[in-house]
Amino acid sequence: MQEVLRLDKLRYFLYHISFYDILEILPYIGLAYFVIRRFILHKSPVPSSAFGKVSKELLRKCVAFLNKREKRVYEEYMVPEDILEALKVNLRDEETLKALLCSICAHLGINGDFIKLVVIDELMTDWAGQISTDLAFTTIRLDLRKRYTLDTVIAVLAHEAIHLHLYYEGIHFKDTWENEVLTDTAAVYCGFGEYIYRGYAVMQGDFALSYNKVGYIRQEDVRYIQELMEEQRKDENRDGL
Repeated sequence: MQEVLRLDKLRYFLYHISFYDILEILPYIGLAYFVIRRFILHKSPVPSSAFGKVSKELLRKCVAFLNKREKRVYEEYMVPEDILEALKVNLRDEETLKALLCSICAHLGINGDFIKLVVIDELMTDWAGQISTDLAFTTIRLDLRKRYTLDTVIAVLAHEAIHLHLYYEGIHFKDTWENEVLTDTAAVYCGFGEYIYRGYAVMQGDFALSYNKVGYIRQEDVRYIQELMEEQRKDENRDGL
Protein backbone atom coordinates (compact mmCIF):
# COMPACT_ATOMS: atom_id res chain seq x y z
CA MET A 1 0.00 0.00 0.00
CA GLN A 2 2.77 2.44 0.93
CA GLU A 3 4.57 1.60 -2.31
CA VAL A 4 1.43 2.45 -4.28
CA LEU A 5 1.13 5.79 -2.48
CA ARG A 6 4.75 6.61 -3.25
CA LEU A 7 4.22 5.85 -6.94
CA ASP A 8 1.05 7.99 -6.99
CA LYS A 9 2.96 10.93 -5.46
CA LEU A 10 5.77 10.51 -8.00
CA ARG A 11 3.30 10.44 -10.90
CA TYR A 12 1.58 13.55 -9.53
CA PHE A 13 4.90 15.36 -9.24
CA LEU A 14 6.05 14.38 -12.74
CA TYR A 15 2.66 15.30 -14.23
CA HIS A 16 2.59 18.80 -12.75
CA ILE A 17 6.23 19.81 -13.15
CA SER A 18 7.08 21.64 -16.38
CA PHE A 19 10.27 22.13 -18.37
CA TYR A 20 10.51 25.71 -17.08
CA ASP A 21 10.14 24.50 -13.49
CA ILE A 22 13.15 22.23 -14.08
CA LEU A 23 15.16 25.17 -15.44
CA GLU A 24 14.36 27.18 -12.31
CA ILE A 25 15.37 24.30 -10.00
CA LEU A 26 18.69 23.49 -11.72
CA PRO A 27 20.66 26.52 -10.39
CA TYR A 28 19.69 25.60 -6.82
CA ILE A 29 20.77 22.00 -7.38
CA GLY A 30 24.07 23.25 -8.80
CA LEU A 31 24.59 25.57 -5.83
CA ALA A 32 23.85 22.77 -3.36
CA TYR A 33 26.31 20.49 -5.21
CA PHE A 34 28.98 23.20 -5.08
CA VAL A 35 28.51 23.92 -1.37
CA ILE A 36 28.49 20.25 -0.34
CA ARG A 37 31.63 19.33 -2.30
CA ARG A 38 33.56 22.55 -1.64
CA PHE A 39 32.82 23.25 2.01
CA ILE A 40 31.59 19.97 3.50
CA LEU A 41 33.50 17.29 1.61
CA HIS A 42 36.44 19.67 0.93
CA LYS A 43 36.66 18.46 -2.65
CA SER A 44 36.77 20.29 -5.95
CA PRO A 45 33.23 20.91 -7.25
CA VAL A 46 34.62 20.51 -10.76
CA PRO A 47 35.16 16.88 -11.83
CA SER A 48 38.30 16.02 -13.77
CA SER A 49 36.06 14.95 -16.66
CA ALA A 50 35.43 18.68 -17.24
CA PHE A 51 39.03 18.98 -18.47
CA GLY A 52 40.62 17.68 -21.66
CA LYS A 53 39.87 14.02 -22.25
CA VAL A 54 42.46 11.57 -23.56
CA SER A 55 41.11 8.65 -25.55
CA LYS A 56 41.62 5.15 -24.20
CA GLU A 57 42.95 4.22 -27.63
CA LEU A 58 45.84 6.71 -27.22
CA LEU A 59 46.55 5.47 -23.69
CA ARG A 60 46.68 1.86 -24.94
CA LYS A 61 49.00 2.99 -27.71
CA CYS A 62 51.31 4.66 -25.17
CA VAL A 63 51.44 1.64 -22.85
CA ALA A 64 52.06 -0.75 -25.76
CA PHE A 65 54.87 1.50 -27.04
CA LEU A 66 56.50 1.66 -23.60
CA ASN A 67 56.24 -2.12 -23.24
CA LYS A 68 58.31 -2.45 -26.42
CA ARG A 69 60.85 0.30 -25.77
CA GLU A 70 61.51 0.40 -22.03
CA LYS A 71 64.57 -1.66 -21.08
CA ARG A 72 63.68 -2.51 -17.49
CA VAL A 73 60.82 -2.90 -15.03
CA TYR A 74 60.46 -0.08 -12.49
CA GLU A 75 59.48 -0.43 -8.85
CA GLU A 76 57.07 2.03 -7.26
CA TYR A 77 58.87 5.26 -6.36
CA MET A 78 58.74 6.54 -2.79
CA VAL A 79 60.01 9.97 -1.76
CA PRO A 80 62.72 9.57 0.92
CA GLU A 81 61.28 10.29 4.35
CA ASP A 82 63.73 13.10 5.20
CA ILE A 83 62.92 14.96 1.97
CA LEU A 84 59.19 14.40 2.48
CA GLU A 85 59.23 15.77 6.03
CA ALA A 86 61.35 18.79 5.06
CA LEU A 87 58.97 19.72 2.23
CA LYS A 88 55.96 19.37 4.50
CA VAL A 89 57.55 22.08 6.63
CA ASN A 90 58.62 24.30 3.72
CA LEU A 91 57.49 23.40 0.22
CA ARG A 92 59.44 26.31 -1.27
CA ASP A 93 62.87 25.33 0.01
CA GLU A 94 64.92 25.16 -3.19
CA GLU A 95 67.70 23.01 -1.76
CA THR A 96 65.19 20.35 -0.68
CA LEU A 97 63.35 20.59 -3.99
CA LYS A 98 66.64 19.93 -5.76
CA ALA A 99 67.18 16.90 -3.49
CA LEU A 100 63.70 15.69 -4.47
CA LEU A 101 64.51 16.11 -8.16
CA CYS A 102 67.79 14.20 -7.72
CA SER A 103 65.90 11.40 -5.96
CA ILE A 104 63.36 11.19 -8.79
CA CYS A 105 66.14 11.17 -11.37
CA ALA A 106 68.06 8.46 -9.46
CA HIS A 107 64.96 6.25 -9.65
CA LEU A 108 65.22 6.58 -13.44
CA GLY A 109 68.96 5.95 -13.51
CA ILE A 110 69.82 9.60 -14.19
CA ASN A 111 72.34 11.72 -12.33
CA GLY A 112 70.34 14.76 -11.24
CA ASP A 113 73.33 16.70 -9.93
CA PHE A 114 74.00 18.27 -13.33
CA ILE A 115 70.40 19.52 -13.69
CA LYS A 116 69.72 23.16 -12.82
CA LEU A 117 66.39 23.63 -11.03
CA VAL A 118 64.83 27.09 -11.35
CA VAL A 119 61.85 27.79 -9.07
CA ILE A 120 59.51 30.64 -9.97
CA ASP A 121 55.98 31.80 -9.09
CA GLU A 122 54.62 33.53 -12.14
CA LEU A 123 50.88 33.88 -12.86
CA MET A 124 51.53 34.67 -16.52
CA THR A 125 52.85 31.20 -17.36
CA ASP A 126 50.49 28.50 -18.63
CA TRP A 127 52.75 25.61 -17.58
CA ALA A 128 53.62 24.00 -14.26
CA GLY A 129 57.03 22.76 -15.32
CA GLN A 130 59.34 23.16 -18.28
CA ILE A 131 62.54 21.48 -19.39
CA SER A 132 65.28 22.47 -21.81
CA THR A 133 68.14 20.10 -22.49
CA ASP A 134 70.95 18.97 -24.72
CA LEU A 135 73.59 16.32 -24.15
CA ALA A 136 75.63 18.67 -21.92
CA PHE A 137 73.24 20.80 -19.87
CA THR A 138 69.65 20.60 -18.60
CA THR A 139 67.42 23.16 -16.90
CA ILE A 140 64.08 22.38 -15.30
CA ARG A 141 61.79 25.28 -14.41
CA LEU A 142 59.14 24.73 -11.76
CA ASP A 143 56.34 27.29 -11.56
CA LEU A 144 55.52 26.80 -7.88
CA ARG A 145 52.06 28.31 -7.42
CA LYS A 146 50.71 28.91 -3.92
CA ARG A 147 47.86 26.46 -4.53
CA TYR A 148 50.18 23.53 -5.30
CA THR A 149 50.28 20.63 -2.88
CA LEU A 150 53.35 18.52 -2.20
CA ASP A 151 51.90 15.78 -4.44
CA THR A 152 51.45 18.32 -7.25
CA VAL A 153 55.11 19.34 -7.02
CA ILE A 154 56.27 15.70 -7.01
CA ALA A 155 54.07 14.97 -10.03
CA VAL A 156 55.36 17.98 -11.98
CA LEU A 157 59.02 17.18 -11.29
CA ALA A 158 58.42 13.52 -12.17
CA HIS A 159 56.86 14.58 -15.48
CA GLU A 160 59.84 16.78 -16.34
CA ALA A 161 62.36 14.09 -15.31
CA ILE A 162 60.49 11.59 -17.49
CA HIS A 163 60.91 13.99 -20.43
CA LEU A 164 64.66 13.69 -19.89
CA HIS A 165 64.50 9.91 -19.51
CA LEU A 166 62.53 9.49 -22.74
CA TYR A 167 64.92 11.88 -24.50
CA TYR A 168 67.93 9.78 -23.50
CA GLU A 169 66.18 6.54 -24.48
CA GLY A 170 64.91 7.88 -27.81
CA ILE A 171 61.30 7.10 -26.90
CA HIS A 172 58.91 9.61 -28.47
CA PHE A 173 56.00 10.21 -30.81
CA LYS A 174 56.14 12.73 -33.65
CA ASP A 175 52.93 14.48 -32.60
CA THR A 176 53.50 17.00 -29.76
CA TRP A 177 50.19 16.32 -27.99
CA GLU A 178 50.62 12.55 -28.17
CA ASN A 179 54.17 12.94 -26.90
CA GLU A 180 52.99 14.80 -23.79
CA VAL A 181 50.41 12.08 -23.12
CA LEU A 182 53.19 9.52 -23.62
CA THR A 183 55.28 11.38 -21.02
CA ASP A 184 52.49 11.30 -18.42
CA THR A 185 51.85 7.63 -19.24
CA ALA A 186 55.57 6.89 -18.82
CA ALA A 187 55.53 8.62 -15.42
CA VAL A 188 52.91 6.09 -14.30
CA TYR A 189 54.73 3.26 -16.07
CA CYS A 190 58.03 4.11 -14.37
CA GLY A 191 56.64 3.99 -10.84
CA PHE A 192 55.28 7.47 -10.11
CA GLY A 193 51.63 6.47 -10.54
CA GLU A 194 50.28 7.31 -7.09
CA TYR A 195 52.01 10.69 -7.02
CA ILE A 196 50.69 11.46 -10.50
CA TYR A 197 47.20 10.39 -9.41
CA ARG A 198 47.14 12.66 -6.37
CA GLY A 199 49.11 15.49 -7.98
CA TYR A 200 46.84 15.66 -11.03
CA ALA A 201 43.67 16.20 -8.98
CA VAL A 202 41.53 19.24 -9.80
CA MET A 203 42.41 22.07 -7.41
CA GLN A 204 41.41 25.61 -6.50
CA GLY A 205 42.71 28.10 -9.06
CA ASP A 206 44.51 31.41 -8.60
CA PHE A 207 41.23 33.35 -8.67
CA ALA A 208 37.90 33.04 -6.84
CA LEU A 209 35.74 30.13 -8.06
CA SER A 210 38.40 29.10 -10.59
CA TYR A 211 39.62 25.52 -10.79
CA ASN A 212 42.38 23.88 -12.76
CA LYS A 213 44.80 20.96 -12.79
CA VAL A 214 48.32 20.15 -13.95
CA GLY A 215 49.24 17.40 -16.35
CA TYR A 216 47.79 16.12 -19.59
CA ILE A 217 45.89 13.12 -18.25
CA ARG A 218 43.16 12.83 -15.61
CA GLN A 219 43.02 10.78 -12.45
CA GLU A 220 40.78 8.20 -14.13
CA ASP A 221 43.38 7.91 -16.91
CA VAL A 222 46.04 7.06 -14.33
CA ARG A 223 43.91 4.19 -13.04
CA TYR A 224 43.27 2.98 -16.60
CA ILE A 225 47.01 2.98 -17.34
CA GLN A 226 47.63 0.98 -14.17
CA GLU A 227 44.95 -1.51 -15.24
CA LEU A 228 46.66 -1.92 -18.62
CA MET A 229 50.00 -2.49 -16.89
CA GLU A 230 48.45 -5.10 -14.59
CA GLU A 231 46.93 -6.91 -17.57
CA GLN A 232 50.33 -6.88 -19.24
CA ARG A 233 51.96 -8.44 -16.15
CA LYS A 234 49.32 -11.17 -16.03
CA ASP A 235 49.86 -11.95 -19.72
CA GLU A 236 53.63 -12.16 -19.18
CA ASN A 237 53.15 -14.47 -16.19
CA ARG A 238 50.87 -16.76 -18.19
CA ASP A 239 53.37 -16.85 -21.07
CA GLY A 240 56.12 -17.75 -18.60
CA LEU A 241 54.26 -20.79 -17.26
